[in-house]
Amino acid sequence: MKKTLLFLAIIFSVSLMAQQNSPDAIFTGKVKKQIQTSVKSQTPIWSEDFGNGFPSGWSTYTNNASGGIATCPWKHSFVGSWGYWNSNQGASASSPMNSTTASNGFLLSDPDSSNHWNYGQPSGTTYEYIESYFTTNAIDLSGYPNVSLEFQQTFRFNNNLNLKVSISTDSMMWTDYSVQGNATNNTQSPDPQYVSLNISSVAGNSSTVYVRIGWEARVYYWMIDDMQIIETPANRLELLEANHGGWHTTPTTQGFAMGYKFYPMNQAIANPYKFEGVVANLGALSQNTRLNVEAFDDIGTSVFSSTSNDTMLFTMDTNIFVTNNTFTPTNTGMFDFYTWSTSDSTGTDTISTSSIVTDSIMGRDFNDYQSYWRVGRSCGGMVLGAYYDIYDTDDLTSISAYISPISVPGAQIYAVVFEIDAAGGTKIWLTQSDDHMIQSADLDNWVTFEIPGGINLLAGTTYMAAIGGYAHPLDTSAIGVSGDAWSSTCYIQDNGCNIGSQGFGDWYWISKIPMIRMNFGNVWTTGVSDDSFAKKIIVYPNPTSNQVTIDLNNSKNEKITISFKNVLGQEIFVRQKVVSINTKEVIDITAFAKGIYCLEVKNSEGTFLQKIIVE
Repeated sequence: MKKTLLFLAIIFSVSLMAQQNSPDAIFTGKVKKQIQTSVKSQTPIWSEDFGNGFPSGWSTYTNNASGGIATCPWKHSFVGSWGYWNSNQGASASSPMNSTTASNGFLLSDPDSSNHWNYGQPSGTTYEYIESYFTTNAIDLSGYPNVSLEFQQTFRFNNNLNLKVSISTDSMMWTDYSVQGNATNNTQSPDPQYVSLNISSVAGNSSTVYVRIGWEARVYYWMIDDMQIIETPANRLELLEANHGGWHTTPTTQGFAMGYKFYPMNQAIANPYKFEGVVANLGALSQNTRLNVEAFDDIGTSVFSSTSNDTMLFTMDTNIFVTNNTFTPTNTGMFDFYTWSTSDSTGTDTISTSSIVTDSIMGRDFNDYQSYWRVGRSCGGMVLGAYYDIYDTDDLTSISAYISPISVPGAQIYAVVFEIDAAGGTKIWLTQSDDHMIQSADLDNWVTFEIPGGINLLAGTTYMAAIGGYAHPLDTSAIGVSGDAWSSTCYIQDNGCNIGSQGFGDWYWISKIPMIRMNFGNVWTTGVSDDSFAKKIIVYPNPTSNQVTIDLNNSKNEKITISFKNVLGQEIFVRQKVVSINTKEVIDITAFAKGIYCLEVKNSEGTFLQKIIVE
């Protein structure tokens, strides 16, 4: 007889009820900032870090479920997938997983490689479903009634697969646990993702316990390392995820949405920061549990704190907690949010998130260039965009985008604004900018596209800020991405490149946040008496943390004044300099506090103003 436990997307499809059915698998990412520590795993009863290769006595099983000849046994590896759909497109292995002991190897299932004919794999052009499992030898857990299996994993999958861990005491009847969590198709899991699986009901106090791990897959990969079985502690809480709100604040089966990284003051007032967290009780005893949050401004002063109501968490119970109060900022600048959970007996690690309250900039990206999506390709001109919810009616005057360094100077790109139909999700074209020709100075830098005449964005409406490109014999233009995107909130339009199975002009959601921001009001250049003067000045990087470079392409050999003012209008930096053609001025801002500043460049031609964000 076979028993299957399905965990309803593991941790996120839980109700707000105080008591609920308990999932047995818990997933966590890395804690960003540790303030107080929870009870961590003690000395394991059993462990395996694969330092000696594929363990002796273990078995691996593979079978072509589609009836073909390709197979995919689990193997010991020091590198990642060799499949075509990794970042190296099969020409070399991808990076190894980022597990604790990755340096001595890990286990890898690589169906993407096994299925791809270009690099010596047997199955030709047909991608086939391949079963791939490994099984441990017998593990003695006598005398341990409460036990948990823990390991680190990273994976990417396709076609609604089921990543399974199976436990047996006789190697014949198995209890299955799903360990894919809230992952969706074609999305990379955290690296590593920590899994804690309570197996007490099957394996507790048993002298012969077998662990089997595997899947049935066509493409991509699954890596596993640092397996151990521990005695489940009496008191143990885990804060699985925390969010500072912004939009779509209620978790779904997809998990929490992104809180805005750059949030205009008027939007923050209309929709204050809301704090939520998913907490799991991994201990053997019930816990009377609450969520805590504290906010600090950019000089480290505590400006807000709140807690949730207490809720009883039974063993292996998972629940969503919401603090009783929201946070409405009273000034611009960076705010750090520290979220943790406590009970009568224990507490969790603290998760740190942050957001920058601006006067005019709205952005979702993490300002950390990670990769890119191409919009100007040989096969077509693509359109890349990110959704934004508007809470306070305002005028959108420009869009900023980060130009990937792989772009080619001379390529043409443009910004475009869509309204998202609330009923069907249709993307309705509203307006777009003039074309912009990419310059050498634009590469690895932010570029701003003026929206002619501006456009009024209405409260209670979702919009998409996007960048488009044009077909060209060379892959000419690309936009940076930074941070993981919530499902179905970031998109690319396929205009002839066949990136999926849908038709020309269809949209595909992507798993990374495009570095595309909305700007409201007169964001970039105001008070310029001669627009030609503004066009001679390029400022980068922005945001920044240590220096600002000002390219002064000034035809006049004359004195200019460079100054910075803070949000209070106080001048905190001033420099006068005689410049000529192509003068470059580098300003050290390491002494500046985090926040928003106004850069002013002035000469006889006019005055140039630009907002600078210091992180």
